[in-house]
Amino acid sequence: MDAPNNTVSAFIADPYVRSSWIAFFTLWALWGLSYFLRHAFGRDNKAVTIHKTTASDVDPETGGIPATTTDPAVGTTAGAPNNKKKWYSAGGNANTTGVHNTLADRLSRSHEVLLENTLLLLSVLALNTLGAGSTRAVMILAWIFFALTAIYALTEVGYNHHYLRLLFNLIFYAITLAIGGLAFHYGWHAVGSVF
Repeated sequence: MDAPNNTVSAFIADPYVRSSWIAFFTLWALWGLSYFLRHAFGRDNKAVTIHKTTASDVDPETGGIPATTTDPAVGTTAGAPNNKKKWYSAGGNANTTGVHNTLADRLSRSHEVLLENTLLLLSVLALNTLGAGSTRAVMILAWIFFALTAIYALTEVGYNHHYLRLLFNLIFYAITLAIGGLAFHYGWHAVGSVF
């Protein structure tokens, strides 16, 4: 039933529209769960030790570790960070500092994903509903959006990679553009329009 309806009440009573909003509410509930988990289990109460000798010896980029100096006995650099990448790191890794170091960081990023995608889906579903646009196609796209968001949020908890973010965000952008396009194609019929 992707044909335009004459009344908003008939459009809202359509089961496909109801299912689209159920997809949104399920995504909202998942976002709420991540909000709870982030605050319940994502606390980062670990104490940070700052090694400081004098103000001129401290390198602010290494978190207070003295500036690097060559140790002639070993031939290495004192205070140099471990450059081995660990996505499951509990800290102390310069390559992942500030990104997915702790459970709190990973839960926070997952929460951000769910928040942003919930707001994206809300905006295009509201646009479609207020304009009495497409029904079945938007329902299918809303559930695809929900499933990919759930996968993406779980991926962000376990793995940090910018190409995955690029891929998922490109897909989400395409889906929201499709829903918005369907909203204007099948809905928002006006007698006198500027466009």
